[in-house]
Amino acid sequence: MIIRAYKPETDFPAVQRLWEEIAWIKRNEKDQAQILETFLRQSTNLVAELNGEAECLVSTCDGSIKHLETTLPMQIVAAVTTSLVARKQGLASRTTAKAIADGAEKGLPVSALGMFEQGYYTRLGFGNGPYEQKVRFNPALLDVDADFPVPVRLSEVDFKEMHEAMMQRWRSHGSVQVIPADHFHAELHWTEEPVGLGFRNDQGELTHFLWGHNKGEYGPLRISALAYRNRQQLLQLLALIKSLGNQLYVVRLIETQHMQMQDLLKEPFRSINKTEGNTYAEYIRSEAWWQLRINDLAACLQATRLPARPTLSFNLKVEDPISQYLDDGHGWQGIAGDYTVHLGEECEANPGHRSGLPLLHANASGISRLWMGCASANRLATSGEISAEQSLLDALDTTLSLPKPHPGWEF
Repeated sequence: MIIRAYKPETDFPAVQRLWEEIAWIKRNEKDQAQILETFLRQSTNLVAELNGEAECLVSTCDGSIKHLETTLPMQIVAAVTTSLVARKQGLASRTTAKAIADGAEKGLPVSALGMFEQGYYTRLGFGNGPYEQKVRFNPALLDVDADFPVPVRLSEVDFKEMHEAMMQRWRSHGSVQVIPADHFHAELHWTEEPVGLGFRNDQGELTHFLWGHNKGEYGPLRISALAYRNRQQLLQLLALIKSLGNQLYVVRLIETQHMQMQDLLKEPFRSINKTEGNTYAEYIRSEAWWQLRINDLAACLQATRLPARPTLSFNLKVEDPISQYLDDGHGWQGIAGDYTVHLGEECEANPGHRSGLPLLHANASGISRLWMGCASANRLATSGEISAEQSLLDALDTTLSLPKPHPGWEF
């Protein structure tokens, strides 16, 4: 196995074959291959080589994540792909670990990804985000009343405007930005049966929109991107979705930070029970689909502000499994080690322990989830990702009482 930087002039044919083989792009579709090339140009790419061919590709890009009122730079693991002939060889784990290490050494204190299954990336220190509500509902039953102008029709040629609207959207704790516009362009291009509708202001600027794909005459319409800058714009988008109810039977979306869909539906339980088991079934389901890990604990704590909360100091011992997948010669080996942590208006994590303080044991996934507010200290103790005396766990739950983080951007 050789892990190295991607070389577009020689590796692209093998990478295109790989992506076609795993059905991420369609075979013999020239435009899809061209978008893949664009996607890769705006990514940092590593390949794992077997028998002289690139058989695994890991692509990352720059992003950001918001922690309360502070925005931190973040590495997004945008694609981890392995060919069918190279499975179970450890290529993806080791290549992803190196990509994370490279990002950490460039100063990116956090990494995040969308997971295909729970457990795989845990071996690299990633921890689950919180549950996100995925809601399928009859748009005609939306209990929303807001006036809206005639929407504009959007297509992938508008990707720069849509990307800018996503970047400028109303953001809350845990919200994510994906920096390269071409990554957003690729997602739009790979959308089958796309639907894009939005609104412009008096200056012609696209301010709020929805994007998704419609599976048939009556839906479901799956909304994959939703951008707005204030509550009125959100209500206009919901009213627009409601107006589609004279044809569409079902719309599917992930709840944003600023709404709870059950509050906005007429007789949601009746509809869920009546449609159970049919093509246009309605439901509200919870699922943790994204993960993150801390790459620089000191930097993350330095950027953390916890006003109007009880201060708390403790010793911390972190274990980080990612070192098992990195060469000994790599400069960054994860965040394992001993720290003294202080939480309050100003937060910090310093090397070593201080006498007289309670001790928290944590793995990398546990401390990452605790810091972002993905799960409470007591929940993480139950799952075995952290351990401490009960008094410290309870104190952590009080001091780290954070809003539920929502990325608001599928990646």
